[in-house]
Amino acid sequence: MASVYDSMKSMQWAGYATKLLIFGLDVLASVFSIFAAILLSYELHITSAHLFYSWTIAALLGLRILSFIGFGTYSIIIRYIGEKDYKTVFLAVTSASVIFYLIHGFLPSGIIPAKLLPVILIDYILCLCAVGGLRILLRLAYDHFKRNNDGIPTAIFGAGELGAMIQRVLRHNSSHPYRIMAFFDDNPRVHRKLLNGIRVFNPERSFDEVVRKQNIQNVIIGIGDLAPERKIAFINTCLAHNIKVLKIPPTELWLNGTLNVGQLKNINFEDLLNRPPIQLDQESVKNSIKGRVVLVTGCAGSIGSEIVRQLLRYQPSKVIGLDQAETPLAEITLHLKEQVEQGLFLPIIGDVRDRDKIQRIFKEYRPVYVFHAAAYKHVPIMEIFPEEAIKVNVEGTQNMADLAVQYNVEKFVMISTDKVVNPSNVMGASKRIAEIYAQSLNFHANNYTQFITTRFGNVLGSNGSVIPIFRAQIENREPITLTHPDVSRYFMTIPEACQLVLEAGAMGKGGEIFVFDMGEPVRILDLARKMIQMAGLVPEKDIEIRITGLRPGEKLTEELLDDNENTIPTHHPKIKKAMVRVYSYLQVKPDIDLLVHSANAGSQGAEIVQQMKTLVPEFASQNSVYSALDKGMPANDPA
Repeated sequence: MASVYDSMKSMQWAGYATKLLIFGLDVLASVFSIFAAILLSYELHITSAHLFYSWTIAALLGLRILSFIGFGTYSIIIRYIGEKDYKTVFLAVTSASVIFYLIHGFLPSGIIPAKLLPVILIDYILCLCAVGGLRILLRLAYDHFKRNNDGIPTAIFGAGELGAMIQRVLRHNSSHPYRIMAFFDDNPRVHRKLLNGIRVFNPERSFDEVVRKQNIQNVIIGIGDLAPERKIAFINTCLAHNIKVLKIPPTELWLNGTLNVGQLKNINFEDLLNRPPIQLDQESVKNSIKGRVVLVTGCAGSIGSEIVRQLLRYQPSKVIGLDQAETPLAEITLHLKEQVEQGLFLPIIGDVRDRDKIQRIFKEYRPVYVFHAAAYKHVPIMEIFPEEAIKVNVEGTQNMADLAVQYNVEKFVMISTDKVVNPSNVMGASKRIAEIYAQSLNFHANNYTQFITTRFGNVLGSNGSVIPIFRAQIENREPITLTHPDVSRYFMTIPEACQLVLEAGAMGKGGEIFVFDMGEPVRILDLARKMIQMAGLVPEKDIEIRITGLRPGEKLTEELLDDNENTIPTHHPKIKKAMVRVYSYLQVKPDIDLLVHSANAGSQGAEIVQQMKTLVPEFASQNSVYSALDKGMPANDPA
């Protein structure tokens, strides 16, 4: 406690000393301006007779001192000197000169010095320049000291209005670790010029030299409308130099319309995906959703929750969110509190395996649209518990699909995965069986519901995906665990995937399996290295990348179509329709029912997986105990 008190006391004395110093300098500046004004007014010839009027010097100086005290010109924080401080100086100096001029008007002419008006005017101008200039010098000295002695060397990419604003925000805020050393900009008209005293460089020619000389460790992107290709190229250049890249949010997200230092964020892997913005047929989606009751299963998951948020934009009469996970359901309920209170979003805890409860929901709320996102998705876990994959992914889909038909749901949109293509694991095969069931039901006699399936790959940032896992390992300075150096995956952002789900749902007529254009596959090793670099660290030096071996059921590469599937384009360039084999509902239902019965009856995993392989002949287990079944050998269940 004593040390804290002493520290606070020393800080107070430092504050008093600073105020006293500035006040003293202001008084000296006033004395200088008065004597300089007299010298200039009398053309540098002052006789002893002029000293008779020395009372004028004392009077004007006294008014200056009172004015400085009254306006508190000394109460400034040097690092925050700005427009208000200069305004205060202007008012203080002006008021003293005006009062002195008014006083001299009431005095007899005999005691008024000659050329007093020129003295007042010249003094006024000189005092403004001296006192105001003093603050400019103090600020420049502080900035120079801070720039050369404090903070992480940082550059700003963008010497335009936004870049200048970022620099001003950082300059006026001391609660950040950044020291701006340079600007980079592609505009040749600003190269080698100064912006707020900081040099602007050509990134194509001078990047390496500036980074080396200034020891640049961070770069802030300060161009709002930077082309995606240029942005990615510049970020990659920074990462190649092990420079951490920061970004600011869109201007519409600034706090109270003002950029805050706390809003500076690290770039994400999403920033390196060269994707043009997805153009939705907004009118078509809105017409299909507006005024309708929509049911979303798995509403608290990564995909389901984003679907709920996007659906609410299209003015449905109600969105019913179903999920069996209590805590995530509570979180989305809190995030959508306003919509819950307005009756637009109704969260319900429940399980797609509970057919009776699901039926009560259909009966009471009569949804017109169903988005079925509830599923078990973790490959290694489902490899150990195939019966649970069947209960949720197959039986749960059966329950939802059958009740959709029973209650004349208009559209049933199933969220599937690229892992259904030539499946190598239990999870992918279970989702393929769910696809088969939903599609066969679409063409079954007397069915009104249109069943639509959407397939896409990995979603960046979704629960349990590789991005959050890598990020946590990096933050904890743990080795990044990678199963194989050649593993690659297709990636999409959560908003991208959900936008395309809504678009596919609106365009689908029933029976389609829509495949999304996910760009080029990304090698996971490259992703890991870039994430380490994005954190300002060096791969293999600061963070080890450890190869652990492929997990059960894991492929090196994923596919969106198998060898027997082709696609045809749709009106949306990023959505294609897969031409897949259509199964007869009457043929597949008995086999699927038997599979579900086996899962609920406690059958061994090998028996369940063998039934799955019969239903999906292309299902060939990889790196799994069930690989023996593909060779006609008995398989031991995983412990």
